[in-house]
This record gives sequence, structure tokens and C-alpha cells, in this order.
Amino acid sequence: MSAAAPAEPLLRLRPLGLGELLDDVFRVYRRHFWLLFGVSLLLSLPTLAFELASGTASALGFFLAAIPDLANPSALAARQPPAPPNLVLSLLGDLVQIAMVPFTVGAITRAAIDAAQGSPVTIRSALGGVVRRYWALMGLTLLFVALSPLVLCLPVLVWLAVRWVVAIPAMLAEGVGPIRGLDRSWTLTRGHWWRLAGTLLVMYLLQYGLSAALGVLGVPVAIVVPFVPDAVRGGIVLTVEVAAVSAVLPVVYLTVVLLYFDLRIRREDFDLDHLARQAVGLRA
Repeated sequence: MSAAAPAEPLLRLRPLGLGELLDDVFRVYRRHFWLLFGVSLLLSLPTLAFELASGTASALGFFLAAIPDLANPSALAARQPPAPPNLVLSLLGDLVQIAMVPFTVGAITRAAIDAAQGSPVTIRSALGGVVRRYWALMGLTLLFVALSPLVLCLPVLVWLAVRWVVAIPAMLAEGVGPIRGLDRSWTLTRGHWWRLAGTLLVMYLLQYGLSAALGVLGVPVAIVVPFVPDAVRGGIVLTVEVAAVSAVLPVVYLTVVLLYFDLRIRREDFDLDHLARQAVGLRA
């Protein structure tokens, strides 16, 4: 996956309706599926590794192996429960997840921006783009954490989430900092809240439904496979679940990126060639 994808602009330079925007999302997704899936999967592997090493997979496997014995109390009582998860490894895994937040929110977005513009894009270029903006993305994350008490007022939280939804694409495409990224998103989304909220709701529901449907495929396999340790059973489920999420999650990031471009077209007479030159200058 080190070779760059062919450069071919995939955006239509006019305001798009919901159907056209979703068509563009899946067109870019199909064209760059293995790239987007590869980035998403690569970012999920550290978490999966810590879940396997800490004993979380063993606990899950024990539960799955016990399901056929639920009607047989004596067989259920004879099962040896696994050791509790290793707290040190679990904590270390949490710290790694925190350190990877900029990559989690930025790598697929960076790849989606380049893919949508038709710029050469690889897994390396996507990760490298995040490295260059790591602390800016971490700063934005800390701003969101500072606002986390707003979860107590859910309507306000949802309203702000939609108004700030294109902050990360703005930061990566325009090379601005966290505060300016939020301001850019606030400006671009003005007057479009309901359209954005409806589009995002459709895509989040689609992503959740497909991820759940694909992820659950590992459960019956893990239950019926004979003569394997509980850690293997749990590992099957966790691995299938990670692969399912990695395959579907890029659709949400693509939607946000294309909404960003669509808002710029609507509000700023956005010129694709200008932004492509701007992106090349930021990577230079």
C-alpha cells in the first residue's frame, strides 16, 4: 500500500443534495476502499493487541464458551473462570489510546481530503499528515474534553457538535490551529444545521448498523469452534469486530470531509484547484 493512488478529482464543484452527496461519499469509498480500510485497521491494531494481552479476550471467550452450558448448571459450575484482566496492561492500553487520538480523528480525514481532491494518497502520507499536525489535533481534543460537562445538557452538546463538525477537515485542509478550526466550522455551518444534522444522523445510523451486523458474525463462530482456549474464542470475536468497524468507519469521515467541501462551495465559491495547490503547499 505504499504506492500512491491515481490522482483524479472526485468532487463536483456545485452544491449537492443529500442523494448526490451520499453518492459521492460511496464513490470515493469504493475507489479508495483498501486505502481507507488499511488506515482504519492499522489504527485499531494497538487497542486490539492490548485487549488480547490484558486478558479481556479470555474473559469474553469464557462467557461465549459457557453459553451452550447455560441449561446445564453442573457443567457450568465445572468451568474454570479465567484470571481477571491485567490492570497494568489495561491502563497502558488506555494511555496508548489517548496518545493516538490525533491519529484516530485525523488520519482517515487526511486520506479522505486527499482522495476527494484527487491528490496522491497513501497510508504513509495520511499518517505523516497527522504527525505534522499532531499537537494541533491534540489541542482540539483537549478543548472538547474541557467542554465534556455539556453532556449534562444533551441538546446543547448536539447543537455544538454539528456546528463544529468540520473543524478537523478545516484544520487539515487549511493548516489552521484548533481555535481557528472551530471558528471556520462555526462560520461554514451557519444556516445549515438541520441539513447537516440529518445527513450525519443517516450516516451514523448506517455506520452503526453495518458495523454491528458485520461484527456479530464472529460470535457464532467463536461459540461453536471446538477445542480452543477461551482466549482464542474471545480473540476471534474481537478481531472480527475490529475488522468490521475498520471497514465501515471511513464512511463517516468521508461524509464529514465532503460536507466540508460542500459548505465551502456554498459559502465561498470554493475553487478545487486552489485548495489542491494549497494542500500541496502545506505538505511541502
